[in-house]
Amino acid sequence: MSELQQIKLWDDWDDINLSTPERRIERLEILLCQKVHKGEDISECLQVLEYLKNCTTHQKLESVFFRRVHSKITFNSWQIIGQATLISLIAISCCFAMYKIATSSISNNSLSELSLDKQLSKNTPPHGKKHHK
Repeated sequence: MSELQQIKLWDDWDDINLSTPERRIERLEILLCQKVHKGEDISECLQVLEYLKNCTTHQKLESVFFRRVHSKITFNSWQIIGQATLISLIAISCCFAMYKIATSSISNNSLSELSLDKQLSKNTPPHGKKHHK
């Protein structure tokens, strides 16, 4: 018995698994071989087989393309998050530095006013004492 005779005929649909493109291509190749063996026209089978192979190749290329696009989008998102974080840290540092400058100038002004008040109090006579004649 030849290999083609051992393979079930295409008409036996109950046991045929067509769940994946690869399985459909495999079954179409079997049908093609059976038609060649019987001497039937195979031009339509060849067209369908070519279509299925192109679809499978297209799906694989599409999958690779979408994975690359997804990884690029992910990278760009992390890059934007990193830049935003860096800008936030710089802004916080600047605000902290401005606060330190403002508080130190206020304390310096307070110290200057205190020392000025002390100098003025030494130079002016006390107001509480009146001179009696």
